[in-house]
Amino acid sequence: MGTIYCKNFTPYLEVFEPRTAYISELRLQYVWKQILWNNPLEDDRGRSIRVLSVGRHNHSDGPDFLDARITIDGKLSIGDIEIHFRASDWYAHKHQLDERYNNCILHVVFQDPGSSAIAKTQNGARLPVCYIPLDDVYDYEAPGSCRIFKANKESYYKLLFKRGWDRFNKKVKYFYENRSRFPRDVMLYWGLFKGSGYRYNEENMIKLFLRFPWAAFCDQLLDKNDIHPMLNELAGFTNFNHDENRIKWTYSRTRPAHFPERRIAWLANLMYKNYRSSLCDIIYENCKNKNTVKPVRDILFNTRLLNIPGPGIQLEIILNTVLPLLESIRMENKDKDSMKLLIKNFVESAKMPHVYGVVRRFHDKHGISQNDIEQRSWIVSQGVLSIHEHYCSQGGQLKCPICLMNEDKVTQH
Repeated sequence: MGTIYCKNFTPYLEVFEPRTAYISELRLQYVWKQILWNNPLEDDRGRSIRVLSVGRHNHSDGPDFLDARITIDGKLSIGDIEIHFRASDWYAHKHQLDERYNNCILHVVFQDPGSSAIAKTQNGARLPVCYIPLDDVYDYEAPGSCRIFKANKESYYKLLFKRGWDRFNKKVKYFYENRSRFPRDVMLYWGLFKGSGYRYNEENMIKLFLRFPWAAFCDQLLDKNDIHPMLNELAGFTNFNHDENRIKWTYSRTRPAHFPERRIAWLANLMYKNYRSSLCDIIYENCKNKNTVKPVRDILFNTRLLNIPGPGIQLEIILNTVLPLLESIRMENKDKDSMKLLIKNFVESAKMPHVYGVVRRFHDKHGISQNDIEQRSWIVSQGVLSIHEHYCSQGGQLKCPICLMNEDKVTQH
């Protein structure tokens, strides 16, 4: 079974892996142009790099810095510079197929590329790759701080609403673009495993997901009665698992209702019941035929199943995984707009039982009352998370669209 997994499912692992450090490209670009370009640098072949000019920062499509001037071992080059977190992002973003990147002279990355540093342009040129340790980014604190002001609620919520939809649509795009690479049900189970990890065991549930022999599951080569015992063994809940890589589950800050054994039992039951059928297709057809999202709860969180997640986690799973996946299926099937409208109405009307801490603090900072019902809006909360991820936590306040609102009325703190 392990052989089947390694042979047939390895290509999936490049996407389905635990979260790694995230630094927005905007922050990487900012720190590069402010200070990093002036540090001693070398490329992946050990040649000395000297940056004479970082060029013009490009805030539109195409390379990040235009018309830069550098020397490599004393030889002058004039052209564009592209900044990425990983060397593999060059291919993930399909720059090797885009002629706009043919004038690039340097690829700057912040994760050690090892032997995968090579980046080629559309015209076949090999780019020098410059690796800069991420610690150099952490060491530089970007100037600027959040601008505190009493927001105009109409424009404030309008912006957050748009950013929330942008975030949702990125998830849809991910599922849609990977539809030919990953079975729908595997993408669905990935979201179910991840979401059922709640707060403290999310990455552990992803690790468990990666250990399961999904190729054998998809090819129906397993005995479905082995699914639950196999998950328990891979999770380290049996006496047979003494591997040093055993998953270290968190219990100390977790209520019994969220214990991983209970979540795994629910997932195993779901996988058992739908072993020889497509869970995704069942959910999609039920929602489409009944013109409601209600079947999602009925199928995934049937009250007759033991150990189902609570209402809050159910809603999170539906909004973060199930609905983006259903919309990607609708796009692939070219179904009518009625299904799209169904998903849209559910997303826009969804209210969370509890406001995320980071969202509540964000609203407090901008004078939004805690009694304001929009604080519980899921799509608005997604907008806040988008702003926080790309600006607040990345030292990007000078570019933050919220901080730039009502600029003549704000005060620094």
